[in-house]
Amino acid sequence: MSAVVPPMNSAEFAKSPTATELRLEKLDAWCEKWSDRFNPILVKETRQALKSRQFVITFSLLLFAALSWTIVGTFSLMPAIYTSPSAPRMMLGYYFALALPMLLVVPLAAYRSLEGEIDDGTLELLSITSLSPRQIILGKLASAMLQMLLYFVVLFPCISYAYTLRGVDFPTTVALLGMLVLAGVMMTIVALFFATLSQSRTGRVTMLLVVILLLFAAEWLLGLSAFGLIQYGVDRSFGFETALYYFVTPCLLCPPTAYLLFTLAAAQLTPASENRSTKIRVALLLVNASVAAWIGFGIMEQYVGMVLLFVGGAALIVLWTLASSMLVSESAVITPRVQRDLPQSFFARATLGWLAPGPETGLVFAVINMLLLAGVAVLMMYVHDRVVDSVPQLTKQMAIQFVFGCIGYLTFALLLVYGLMRGLRRKNTPRVEVGFAAMVVVAVFAALAPFAVELYANDFMTFPYSQWQATNWVWTLSRIADGKDHWGVIELFGAVGVAGVAMVLYLNPALVRPRRTATPERVIQEMEKAKLEQK
Repeated sequence: MSAVVPPMNSAEFAKSPTATELRLEKLDAWCEKWSDRFNPILVKETRQALKSRQFVITFSLLLFAALSWTIVGTFSLMPAIYTSPSAPRMMLGYYFALALPMLLVVPLAAYRSLEGEIDDGTLELLSITSLSPRQIILGKLASAMLQMLLYFVVLFPCISYAYTLRGVDFPTTVALLGMLVLAGVMMTIVALFFATLSQSRTGRVTMLLVVILLLFAAEWLLGLSAFGLIQYGVDRSFGFETALYYFVTPCLLCPPTAYLLFTLAAAQLTPASENRSTKIRVALLLVNASVAAWIGFGIMEQYVGMVLLFVGGAALIVLWTLASSMLVSESAVITPRVQRDLPQSFFARATLGWLAPGPETGLVFAVINMLLLAGVAVLMMYVHDRVVDSVPQLTKQMAIQFVFGCIGYLTFALLLVYGLMRGLRRKNTPRVEVGFAAMVVVAVFAALAPFAVELYANDFMTFPYSQWQATNWVWTLSRIADGKDHWGVIELFGAVGVAGVAMVLYLNPALVRPRRTATPERVIQEMEKAKLEQK
């Protein structure tokens, strides 16, 4: 016999879940399940940010500013708002209302959040968990981007309203908003990078002032760009080809630059026993490739060709002066944990071995990249000569001499910095930033010492350039830029650089090409156990 189900009374019927409530419970369970898969730092930072007084005040002020400008701006345009284009003034007001939290409040809050983690010591507690420094910084960056999204969503209806008033075309509106979002993300990454550099109370105050200065500078420069875009539009301000180049430029340069700063920030928080150098070197390679692609695109599009070559080359020279001085200042001790992940095959060691940490591999890595960049520069000049117009022979020779002169002097300085840091590390454990300080000392001494000696020998009277000024890179490179021939000096420092690098390779074969070690069985078991716990 079938069981008889007693009828429910009205109270029990009211307590029974409806179909909508069941769907909401399933959705809540699904969201809770997938939220556990997200970065826990993102969840923690988002909850703290949305409950913080800073977010509530900023969000309320943004709503008040948008409402106030909508009322005041609309009434100030009456009655011409019905007949003439009125979007530029309204769009400009909404832009500045949105730019303040995205370019100033959110990056500064991200800086304070990461700096607070370091200052309070909570970052040390996070380091003993399964979270890596990259996950920590990525979680804070994602939380900042989520806040930017909320601010953007609030102002989007207002921007749509301003767009309907005519006077600002759709490409200009997209370019304006894209520029603002990209700048907000980049400045947040810059703020997080500077937050990891603070080691003492004085350093934290200095870094905070630097970050505030950079944020205000970005706010000012982007404000001027936004004013020009809104008033004249993309086509009238630049033209189609120039606008296309300005669109390609951030797409090529911003992602690798952001990745480099992100990798450097994560390296600052990574323990010394981990491999902090390989990812930085990969990021440097990406920056090289993106700058070369940017210059090549500008030359192929016939956009101020040689100017781009000199600007991009100068930026790469500054970058590699800073990066290479720190690469040759790394510790020569490779921990067993790092050795387990080194390349094993002969081909992998020959090609990827230069990405392994260490001052010797850093020296070779820097020299190889500088020679590759020199080859790319010569190729770009050849392409410019073929595509755009004929480059004068004197200008071409001057540019080639200048490029190889910079490489020769930088290689010579790197060898000196390598020797100084190796001697310093015998009894001390200096930070890699000391290598940049050593590079500055070597560069200043190499330029001023021969000049001061010869100036004293000539009774402090003016004197012409001579062979004694060969190490004076300032005077030599300036004469090359003026069209003077100094191939002899370049060949001299090139030979010294080749001999020095060859000597480093010969004297340190085990450090130049380190071998991979086997992973202990106990470590393998612990890694498998950790993977099972994560699942």
